[in-house]
Amino acid sequence: MSETLTSEHGRTVLRMERRLTHPPEKVWRALTDPSELAAWFPTAVELDLRLDGKISFTFEQGEDDFVEDPDNSGVIRAYDPPRLLEYTWGAEIQRWELAPTDGGCLLTLTATYDDRPGSASFTSGWILCLDALDKALGGATIQRETYPALHEHFIKQYSLDQGTLHPDGSIHYERQLVAPKQDVWAKLADATPAGFVDNPPPPGFVAEGIEAGRVLTAEAQVELSYPWQHGVVTWRLRDGNGGARLVVTQTGPAEDYLPAWRDLIESLAADLLVGGD
Repeated sequence: MSETLTSEHGRTVLRMERRLTHPPEKVWRALTDPSELAAWFPTAVELDLRLDGKISFTFEQGEDDFVEDPDNSGVIRAYDPPRLLEYTWGAEIQRWELAPTDGGCLLTLTATYDDRPGSASFTSGWILCLDALDKALGGATIQRETYPALHEHFIKQYSLDQGTLHPDGSIHYERQLVAPKQDVWAKLADATPAGFVDNPPPPGFVAEGIEAGRVLTAEAQVELSYPWQHGVVTWRLRDGNGGARLVVTQTGPAEDYLPAWRDLIESLAADLLVGGD
């Protein structure tokens, strides 16, 4: 298995390759037959298998937890059996390619999308899906680490644990986590009573070196903000793929605090990983 993450025309491109000991025709059926897709694909799929044909994706619980406002429909953009299938999934483009090899075939998935912070989740999820595909086709079962451990591996491999400095001096951290919002909030709040506003923020919300003022806004499992020496710090949580999506912003001349925020957020992520084992 090989995975690469790049950017093209302002979008994120994830490319994954898997060598399979099955002929292209057999794998093609697993990519295109809804009854075979059910054994490994993350959703139920209905498709009109032709160029410009419609395609739809249905999650077991009736909605996609990857994003807040999912678009679970698409169109087939390229169709060349048993070599190439490309379609849209909302704004995402997925391209599946099969090339024959001496022992079977090389399967390549190229996904193009906008949610770069979610890339570790997407990679880990597809690895497990492709493991299930191989097993469904009669391949050997692959023993892997758990999804959370895979996720945190790719966070580091793709450098998704780094903050962003904006031209105005503010900073931004967006980090996919492997625990649900309620667990993240509980870890941050550390049993602090519900009445946050007008009180100092719990230590879990404050990076080293920041002189935190009293909490300005607070909504459990959603948001907390407070002033600091030169601006405002805001924490936000929402549902993401496989856990909560955390966004931390700090306005003002905040460049010097990038390392402190990275240390705090990565410590939180490590604690949540241990807690989920």
